[in-house]
Amino acid sequence: MLSRSGLGIRTKLIGIFVLIKVIPLVLLAWFAWQGQVWLADRVSGSVVGMVQQMRETAEIVAKTTTDSAIKALDDAARESMERMTTDVARAVAAFLYDRDADIASAALLPPDAGDYRRFLAARTRGVERHHAWVLAPDGTKWVPGPEATPRYDQPPAQPSLPDQARNFNYRHPDAVGRIEARPLFLEMTFVGLDGIERVKVTSSDHMNAALRDVSRRENTYLKAETYFPALQALKPGEIYVSDVIGAYVGSPVIGPYTPAAAQKRGLSFVPEQAGYAGVENPVGKRFQGIIRWATPVVRDGKVTGWVTLALDHTHVMEFTDHILPTGDRYSPIPDATSGNYAFIWDYKGRSIVHPRHYFITGYDAETGEPAPPWMDQGLYDGWKASGQSVSDYLASVKTFDGQSWDKKGAVQQIKAGTLGLDCRYLNHAPQCTGWMDLTQNGGSGSFDIFWSGLWKLTTAAAIPYRTGQYGQSPRGFGFVTIGANVDDFHRAATESRQVADRIVAEHDADLQSRLDAVLSLVHTQVTTMAQQLAASTVMMSAVVIVIAIWMASFLTRRITAVVQGIRRFEDGDMAHRLPVQSNDEMGVLASSFNDMADRVGESFQRAEEARLRAEEASRMKSEFLASMSHELRTPLNGIIGFAELIKDDAADEEVRENAEIIEKSGSHLLNLVNTILDVAKIEAGAMTLARETVDIRTLVTDVAAIHQSGADAKGLDFQVQLADDLPPALVTDPVRVRQVLHNLLSNAVKFTQAGRVHTVVAADKDSVVIRVIDSGPGIALDLQDKIFEKFHQGDAFLTRSHGGTGLGLTLARHLVELMGGEMSLESQVGQGSTFVFTLPAGHS
Repeated sequence: MLSRSGLGIRTKLIGIFVLIKVIPLVLLAWFAWQGQVWLADRVSGSVVGMVQQMRETAEIVAKTTTDSAIKALDDAARESMERMTTDVARAVAAFLYDRDADIASAALLPPDAGDYRRFLAARTRGVERHHAWVLAPDGTKWVPGPEATPRYDQPPAQPSLPDQARNFNYRHPDAVGRIEARPLFLEMTFVGLDGIERVKVTSSDHMNAALRDVSRRENTYLKAETYFPALQALKPGEIYVSDVIGAYVGSPVIGPYTPAAAQKRGLSFVPEQAGYAGVENPVGKRFQGIIRWATPVVRDGKVTGWVTLALDHTHVMEFTDHILPTGDRYSPIPDATSGNYAFIWDYKGRSIVHPRHYFITGYDAETGEPAPPWMDQGLYDGWKASGQSVSDYLASVKTFDGQSWDKKGAVQQIKAGTLGLDCRYLNHAPQCTGWMDLTQNGGSGSFDIFWSGLWKLTTAAAIPYRTGQYGQSPRGFGFVTIGANVDDFHRAATESRQVADRIVAEHDADLQSRLDAVLSLVHTQVTTMAQQLAASTVMMSAVVIVIAIWMASFLTRRITAVVQGIRRFEDGDMAHRLPVQSNDEMGVLASSFNDMADRVGESFQRAEEARLRAEEASRMKSEFLASMSHELRTPLNGIIGFAELIKDDAADEEVRENAEIIEKSGSHLLNLVNTILDVAKIEAGAMTLARETVDIRTLVTDVAAIHQSGADAKGLDFQVQLADDLPPALVTDPVRVRQVLHNLLSNAVKFTQAGRVHTVVAADKDSVVIRVIDSGPGIALDLQDKIFEKFHQGDAFLTRSHGGTGLGLTLARHLVELMGGEMSLESQVGQGSTFVFTLPAGHS
């Protein structure tokens, strides 16, 4: 059948007309539209550029002005905070030097309890304590009680003279808590040369009033002091000053101690048992500590003992607990909630004053050993793995080890509430390194840190107190630090920037509306032009396409007639011929087609006659073979029968042997005739199969037994292997199954000179699989398909040596397929062959 691919002549002609006429029209319209769009884009771009430039100019002016103001305010605030920090550090140093004067005065007193008591009573200092704070009704925070709320009964002060009115700024009195006069010293003792206290006067129940041997550590304050060897080394006039010593107070809650915070951590709400934290926990346990001064008592030029004074650490905390680096300036209660607060570190970097008392390092009240400071997770894990005490482990590690925000505090210590801050091991707080850097030469300064999501300014100033051991440190007693939110410094400039941004936004909105109007006008003009160009182009294109279709139809009409005639011929109308109406190219084409059609018709007629003759010859051949096979079978059976009679009644051995030769030759010829007859029946479609119930085990065993003697004569390993799961019965044609299996076993024994011939029968789903395996010469791969063809054997030599017609395997495959099974071959040259055929278990 003729088929056409691609485009027809008519379509091609129309396409050519469109190509040479319509496309130029479209291109002209496209160029015109592009010019219009380009002009509109240039106009729009210029307008947008001017508006954008105006916006950027306004933003630059606002940003530059605001940035300059912010920098000026930040610089002023930085200077103010650094000054505040330095002033606090100098005030602390002055306070400590006054205590040096106190200890020098105490050394002049006789070691008498009355004199000591009067000495302590004369030295007091005010301590500010806030009024009671209570939990808010909703339980989310602590709030001042009625007494703690400041009241301003007087109206704001006003300037009394015009000359004072400019920038006149009045501030109400700062809120002040209760001022309590407390003794500076909690204890005053005279220690004999043997280390035993001879005189002791205390001003607080917190101190043990019994006279004790302070040369033994367990008899000192909190079992934590080891100052007696230092006393023995003092010369007249020299002063010993201890570190801050106090019992550590922990807290399982960082931040506001509220019922919700306790519940979140699975704790009971007992804030009074946790460390004091100002507004975050105003009812908690406060840190209580001392700083001990001591100096020799000299009489008649000889040291008779030492006088000691235990300073109440609370007085040191007063220097930073109430100052704020913000507009509030002071607070009667420590407040660490906003990050704007001051605190003090000692010369080693240990926290000794902090609004959150659980951050102050201290000692274990039971053992007198330092409480574990808050470590980063890696350092904490190392300590636990070492099995050492915390003091021994920390003495062996590097201090300030790679401090970084990337490190995290030990979670176990947060849960346990052991959070004392020691900068040497606080590796998850890199500001520690910054403070140590600022104060390494005894100076001061500041830097910015990003903490809790905010940029904060933090300052540090060394405390210039260098008595005793503190004279060996460039930081003196330690250093004061103050932190504040950077944004609070330039809030006014930020607010001014917000006003400027609002004004710019209003003008920008007006500019945007005008810009939108201009762009809308340009867009409308471009759209109108595009519509006009599209309409004119479509109209002209339609006219051109109509003309093109008419011309193409006229030219292709005759071609279409030829094509239709060819299709009639193709569809089987062999008598159809094309009319020849002209002498042009189309007429020549029609004549050529008619000639070709005549020759094709003649060829078809000759081919049909040859086919009929071949079918008749094949039919006659099959009938002849079937007739001859029947004619030959009768005399052959007679010959075989008489041969058997002669063999049985033979007078001598020679006659018997001749009779056996006649019998074998006749049997072989009879098998050949039967095979030829079966093949002829199959080809003629006349083969029929019986349907019987067969015991496949018995059938295979019987057929194999026929070939046992032949295999034994050749010394072959001849076995039959029957699977246990074979079906008990099989519905098939037993004669044909025996015929197939007999053929395969006969070939296997015949062609195998040594080795094995195995028959393996197994069940596979709904089939029985029979394999005949031999170790014969094998069959080449290129001959394995041909081996099942008629009159073909795998090797001509074997055919001559062993006989055979080449019909056995052909007949065997046909029989297996008629019984609903399949036959296949697996073989390698020199390795043997395996013939496999299957029989359906339910074949009928």
